[in-house]
This record gives sequence, structure tokens and C-alpha cells, in this order.
Amino acid sequence: MTDFTHFTVVKEKESPTKGVFSIGPLFQGFGYTLGTSLRRTLLSSLSGWAVTQIKVTGAKHLFASLKGVKEDVLGIILNIKQLHLQAKKKGSFTMSLDKKGPGLVTAKDIQTPAGVVIVNKDLPIAHLANKQTELKIKFTVDYGVGYSLAKEHKLDKMGLIAVDALYSPIVRVGYRVESMRVGRKTNFDKLLLEIETDGTIMPSDAIKKAAAILTDVFVKIRDTKPKKKVAKKTTKPVAENGTPNLLIDEFDLPLRLVNALKKAGYRKLSDFQGVEEKRLKEIKNVGEKSLRELIKFLKKQEVEVK
Repeated sequence: MTDFTHFTVVKEKESPTKGVFSIGPLFQGFGYTLGTSLRRTLLSSLSGWAVTQIKVTGAKHLFASLKGVKEDVLGIILNIKQLHLQAKKKGSFTMSLDKKGPGLVTAKDIQTPAGVVIVNKDLPIAHLANKQTELKIKFTVDYGVGYSLAKEHKLDKMGLIAVDALYSPIVRVGYRVESMRVGRKTNFDKLLLEIETDGTIMPSDAIKKAAAILTDVFVKIRDTKPKKKVAKKTTKPVAENGTPNLLIDEFDLPLRLVNALKKAGYRKLSDFQGVEEKRLKEIKNVGEKSLRELIKFLKKQEVEVK
């Protein structure tokens, strides 16, 4: 095994949204293994919050337009989908927006519950034309993993509009592997991992969460005793005398003989029970040698031929 005395995770640089980390030394070739695993876990398995449905006063459906509002409801939803949220609790919660014009409505105009923070408060939501224009929206926010389509969100009230939800706080992940020297040996890998988030989680915290997810899986593999695969017992049809009622395709006979028996109307072992030998002789393409072979097989299967 590799000596991990020199193993380090170095924060090369980090901001609230971008970070570069070097990890090593690693087994030769293991840089790609670890890089791929961390990248896929970061992109697919980290959780977050996203708006899953809204209710816009004056709009009954997705393609409605609002008087005095530059954007239609679909355009407003496209903006709302870019909201980046932080929350102390993992459950669902609601937010609200009630803004009069004229001017630009941004995310900072949204009223949030205690413990909820909108990271990108400058995000434009809509443009209001005049003082008579008022925009009212109620938001439902859910906690989840990955991505969910609008059609997957259950709407229990009239006037609600479902929204596609991207819960992941990760925007982009990239990595590269370089050679690393440890003492006299130069055949080690160093993994350089670049992470970009939406600002709701620090890149260093994101990599720790991804490592924790992978660790949980590997620990389960290590600590779970593999179960022996139990072969399923197949029960074959049984004739009246208790002999397995084999299908003719299961007969241990030459294929030419099996095909001849099929053409004569024989389908399973029980079809031969009590049959006369002279009837078997009359089967087309069954010669004396094939007949002896058939009778020998039938006796072995405890099928009586008269």
C-alpha cells in the first residue's frame, strides 16, 4: 500500500463560488479514478433548495401575460429558476413578492422566512411599467437532490404553476492529473480539482460533502458481508406417475429425430406413455436405429412403450 504520510489536500485558491484544490500523492492512475468519482458525485449528489411552484396573481397558466409587466409569466419563471437559496432547515417553505412599479423588480424584493437567504439578490425578476402595475407572486421552495421536471411536482390548488427545479449548488467541475514526486519516486499522481458553485456553498465544503457521500458507500461495501446467491429451483411439469414431463426439446436425442417426432405431433414426454412400438415405427424419417435410441431413452425416463 502507498504510504500516506505525505498525503495532503491543498487549497490552491478559493472564493465563495470558485475553488482549486490539489490532492496527493496518489497511486499511479488513481488520480483519474478519484477525479472521476468526485466530479460525478459533486454534479449529481449534492442537495440544495429550489423553487418548485409559484402562484402569480392575475395569471392562470404558464403562457399568460400581465398588464404593465414587460415579461410574460414564462419569462418571469425563467428568471426565478436562477434564484440561489440558502436555508437552515431542509424542509419546504414559502416566500412572497409584492411590488409596485415603475421599475425593475429584483430578488431582493422577495420576502423570505427567518433563516433563508437569497444569495443573488440582484437577480432581475421583471420590469414594471408604471405606478398602477403591481406584481404579486407566492413561491414554494423544496429541498432536494439533482433535477426535477415541472410535471413531477404535484399541484394541489388552482392557479399554481409548476417550475423545473435544479437543486444542485454545483455549476461546474473540472479536473486534471499531474505527475508528483515523493522522495526519489516520481510515479505518483496529483489531482487538481476545480469547482464552481452557485454561491450557496463554499467549494471546500462541497468537496467535503462529496467525499462524505463516497465514504458512506465504500464503508457499506467494506462492512457488508456478501450474501450467497441462492439458485432458484425450477419446477418442471410432472406426469401422473411422478416422472418429470419433459418437453420434446429437452430430450437427450439427436436433433433430426426430435424434429421428426415434432412433425408427428409429439410435444412432451407424457405423449409417449402407453404408445405402441408399431406406431413409432410408422413415424416418417425414423429408422430402426433411431427407433431403438428413442425406446432406450423412454425406458430410462420410466415411460412404458407397448
